[in-house]
Amino acid sequence: MASSFNLTIEDSSPLILYGPSGAWQDATAQDTAGLPYSGNSLHGTTAPGATATVNFNGTGIEFYGGYRPSYGTYTLSVDGKQVASGTSTSDGVETKRLLAAASGLPNGQHTAVLTSTGVGMDLDFVNLSTQVGATGSTTTSTVFDDASSAITYAGTWDTSNTNAYLNNTLHYTNAPGSAASLSFSGSAVAVYGTVSPDHANVQVSIDGQMTMVNAQSSSIAELHPQTLLYYANDLDASQHMLIITNPGQQDGTGPFIDLDSITVYSASIPATSVAGSAVGEGGPAPSAFSNQGGTTGAPASQSRPHSGLSTGAMIGIVIGVLFIIGLLLALVAFLVMRRKKRWQPLEESPRTPVGAELPLQGPNMRFTPVSPQQPMPTFSGLVSRRMSAHSIAPSYYGADTASRSSFGSTTPVPPVPTLTMPRVPSRAQQGVMMIDANRGPERPNRPPTLNLLTN
Repeated sequence: MASSFNLTIEDSSPLILYGPSGAWQDATAQDTAGLPYSGNSLHGTTAPGATATVNFNGTGIEFYGGYRPSYGTYTLSVDGKQVASGTSTSDGVETKRLLAAASGLPNGQHTAVLTSTGVGMDLDFVNLSTQVGATGSTTTSTVFDDASSAITYAGTWDTSNTNAYLNNTLHYTNAPGSAASLSFSGSAVAVYGTVSPDHANVQVSIDGQMTMVNAQSSSIAELHPQTLLYYANDLDASQHMLIITNPGQQDGTGPFIDLDSITVYSASIPATSVAGSAVGEGGPAPSAFSNQGGTTGAPASQSRPHSGLSTGAMIGIVIGVLFIIGLLLALVAFLVMRRKKRWQPLEESPRTPVGAELPLQGPNMRFTPVSPQQPMPTFSGLVSRRMSAHSIAPSYYGADTASRSSFGSTTPVPPVPTLTMPRVPSRAQQGVMMIDANRGPERPNRPPTLNLLTN
């Protein structure tokens, strides 16, 4: 069965149609008889045959009223068939009493009519039993106050703040064409506002389907706050657009409409219900003992499927997974170490020691640099710097920064010096005599100058 919930309709709601015209009276604020009633209000009649009709979508309905010595009998019919009757006569005054009810109706559209068949009666409120969603779903409600940012207002709207309204806020307008809209996702929606003799009809549309609500019927004597103006529960769970519009003043109506709150009802299926329904879709769940002792007429191939792995198997799987993870970690560590060794930089080759032999010189031909190695030239020509710049409503609505760089130096860049090999002193300068053991001493000739680098 779909999710069910109750919805209360106060006697002043336009969802209750009173007939014939003038047969019912609205209790005023000065009427102390209405104080013990729900919402401090009631509708009463002394006309035989007076009716209160409710068109609803649901599975049940209940009518509540008062008992008094001056009251008489009544009947309740649903969809044209009488389902209950009673009397509201009593020795004293009793309020919020159940007059008549109908339950167990198929979920859908119904029409309930409460008829006074005696000297009089009154009506306090009506409870609806309604359903939304699929079988096994649960219902949640979300209330959007008129001050919610989810509600968008177009046209001219004013606000009122008194404790008569939900959260002490109310939006109202007397400008024709002014509208309020809400985009929502849900299966049902209820709109609350006020009714009053100076109100206009309220145009309500959902996804382009328009309904005109009479918020100032002849049976309304004064303003009633927090009243259910509109309700629809035959919606799917997709996204919907609700628009509430002031159609303007018409014959016999006032100019105002208002909005107090909007309640959205959503149906969802719990996870446990989804799992349970998945098991039961093919029929009843098999018995846990269907294979013990041999089930008559049930072949072995149709035995209950295995429900899970044993504890030992689970432990084995866990150990195997841990072992594989360990191997993978070891392999990754090995590859990392190998890659590190491969890319380790080779040691820098030792520099040529001072006094090393040159390959074209003999054992006595060595050199020592005359001066140390010249430092790399420096360039002072690059300069960088940063620059900084441095109502007609009724009473019940009671320094710039920049940066740049400059290559302003014009100092010429000195040429890179050329490093030449120092001249090797001659043998005479070295004071070295080359002696041949076989030929004896000779007078040395002056050797040519050795220039390894020619400018």
